[in-house]
Amino acid sequence: MAGPGTTAGEMLRAVLRDLARSVVERQPAALADEPDAVHQLRTAVRRLRNVLAAFGDLVDPATAGALRARLSAYGDRLGLARDLEVRAADVRAAADAVGLAPGPRDRLLRDLQVAHAAAHAQLVAWCRSDHGAALAAVLGTVLDDAGGVGPVGAAARPGDVVAAEVLLAQADRVLALGADHLGDRDVAHTVRKAGRRLRHVADAVATPPAAVLGDEARALGAAGATVQKLLGDHRDAGLLAEHVRSVVALDGDAAASSAMVEHAEGRAAAALADVPRALEDLAVLRARAQARRAPADGRVVNQAGDR
Repeated sequence: MAGPGTTAGEMLRAVLRDLARSVVERQPAALADEPDAVHQLRTAVRRLRNVLAAFGDLVDPATAGALRARLSAYGDRLGLARDLEVRAADVRAAADAVGLAPGPRDRLLRDLQVAHAAAHAQLVAWCRSDHGAALAAVLGTVLDDAGGVGPVGAAARPGDVVAAEVLLAQADRVLALGADHLGDRDVAHTVRKAGRRLRHVADAVATPPAAVLGDEARALGAAGATVQKLLGDHRDAGLLAEHVRSVVALDGDAAASSAMVEHAEGRAAAALADVPRALEDLAVLRARAQARRAPADGRVVNQAGDR
C-alpha cells in the first residue's frame, strides 16, 4: 500500500491496479443486470478514466490514451443503460409526489423499460465482442504491475506533492468552468464532469491503497461531489420533463402531464440554485489547502482536459 514517503510512481501504480481490479470484478454482476450493478461498474470505469486523465503527465500517453478511448466506449454503453434506470426511478418518484394514476405511470415507464432492455443487450454484446476482449487485455496489463501504462516523467517526485498539485489543479478546473453561465445545459454538464473528476482524484489519493493525502483532500473531494450531485439532479430532472413531454399528453391526460413536468422543472431549478454556494464553498476549501501547503519545487503538473 502506498502512503506518506512513497514516490508519485508508486502511488499511481497502486491506484491504477486497484481501479482496474474494480472494473474487472464488477463486470459479471452488471452483465447479469443485478440491482445497481450497472451503476457500480459505470462508476468504476469513470474513476479509472478520470485518474488517467488527471495524472496525464505521469502516464505513457500512447498507451493511456488507448485505454481511455476503450473505457470511453465501454462507458457510453454503460451510461445508456444506467441513464434509463435513473429515468425510470425518477418517473416513479415524481409520480408518487404528484399522485399520478397507475395508467399514465405505466405508460411513462413502459418505453423506458423496453429501451433499457435493448441498451443492456447492447452492453452485453459489446463486452462479448472483440472490443470487450481488447479492453480486457489492456486492463490485464494494468493489473500486472500497471504494465504499459506505468508512470513516467515525474514519477520519482514525492507522491504527496504531486497528488496535491493535481488535486488543486482539478479544483481550479471546476471553479474556472463554473464561472461560466450554468443555465446552459452543455456548460452545466461540463462543470458536473469536472466536479466528478475532482471527487475521484481526491478519493484516489486520500484513501487506500494510496493514502498520501488526508482530511483537506477528502474535503475537496466532498465539495466536488456536491457540485456533481447538484448538477446531476438538475440534468436528471430536466430529462424527466423531456420524457414526460415526449409521451403524448399521458394518454390524453393533459393535467397529469402538466403536473409531472412542473414537478420535474421545480426540482431542476432548486438544484441549480444551490450550485453557486457549492462553488463558493469549494473556492474557500481550495484557498485554505493552498495556504497550508508550501510550494515544493515550483512545478505544476499539466492537466489533461475532458476527452
